[in-house]
Amino acid sequence: MMSADRLTILYVEDNEMLRASIVEYLEELEHPVTPVRTAEEALQSLETDHFDVLLTDVSLPGRSGIDLGKHALERYPDIHLILSSGHDVSSMAKDMRNTQCLAKPFDLDRIDEVLESVRQSLRAGQS
Repeated sequence: MMSADRLTILYVEDNEMLRASIVEYLEELEHPVTPVRTAEEALQSLETDHFDVLLTDVSLPGRSGIDLGKHALERYPDIHLILSSGHDVSSMAKDMRNTQCLAKPFDLDRIDEVLESVRQSLRAGQS
């Protein structure tokens, strides 16, 4: 049985070194993580598996993380979207429900804070 503190995470990042290090960190926190490189790969994963969180880079080859996030929120209303970027994308995300921004370079404490807010939101929805 899945612990309420463990979040299933779909992580979309085209930078292989960053993807590997963040996946390792998330797995140390005992979150099941599915890492993919592109929005297209993410869409395939969303079709076959359930995720609590879609953590995506904004700048991806092909379809952008913003487009991916909008599609995911339309299709999977319970998913929580975390947009990561080296630029301020909060204006693009402000009208998207269940969406937060995470600045690059990543601060691991900030990742923890964002994931904790998702956990709290999921708990509130269950009560």
